[in-house]
Amino acid sequence: MTKDDWLELTVLEKKKYNYLVEIEDITRQLAESLDRNDQVSARMLVAMRQDPIRLLAEISESARARQDALPEEGREALRELLAGTAASGDGQRIFQEQAGKTRRLLEQVVAMDRRVSLRMAGEHSFYQTGRSG
Repeated sequence: MTKDDWLELTVLEKKKYNYLVEIEDITRQLAESLDRNDQVSARMLVAMRQDPIRLLAEISESARARQDALPEEGREALRELLAGTAASGDGQRIFQEQAGKTRRLLEQVVAMDRRVSLRMAGEHSFYQTGRSG
């Protein structure tokens, strides 16, 4: 893979990260509105979250398509980096760092979303019904 390939993948990871930051902020505000029993704000925040979630899904799909378009050796190098293999150049190192930051933030957002969802929907929550994985 070329340095431009790594740069393009890094840019997509950064975009995912930025949408996750927005989702995290709105989710935090949603949790706070639930703490205050402010149902109007909670409904508004749930609606506001839809755009960044949709945009995150679109960027994630673009990243998957870009990864799928790589030659097999590029896909293998990417899998190894994501599994923790040491980067062999600046482009790989920067991508690996950004992908790690994105993954860690995603884990935090999912945990926060799980708490909010269970609080709002209880036994009808996406997380309670086992559909979450």
